[in-house]
Amino acid sequence: MQKALDLAELGKLDFERPREEDFPALALARAAGEAGGTMPAVLNAANEVAVEAFLEKKIGFTKIWRIVEHAMEQTPYLPSPNLDEILQADAVAREMAKVLIV
Repeated sequence: MQKALDLAELGKLDFERPREEDFPALALARAAGEAGGTMPAVLNAANEVAVEAFLEKKIGFTKIWRIVEHAMEQTPYLPSPNLDEILQADAVAREMAKVLIV
């Protein structure tokens, strides 16, 4: 059994600025969070579909963020959605993501 992480035992943590140019998904997540509305649901839905495809070896790892980006660009954005609109954005984003999985 693995020992639980004890942050006090570590003593010090150093953080660096995220390298969004090396990790494009970070920039997409930041954009979704800043946009709000339906965009976080779109990002999450497309990411779930893309990661599942990756785990099933249908796509390569670097294609995940491209699929998410496509869904974010193509799914209609609503700034103040109700629950039904969020669920609809989720469904649309999943379909947009599936289109790019071959």
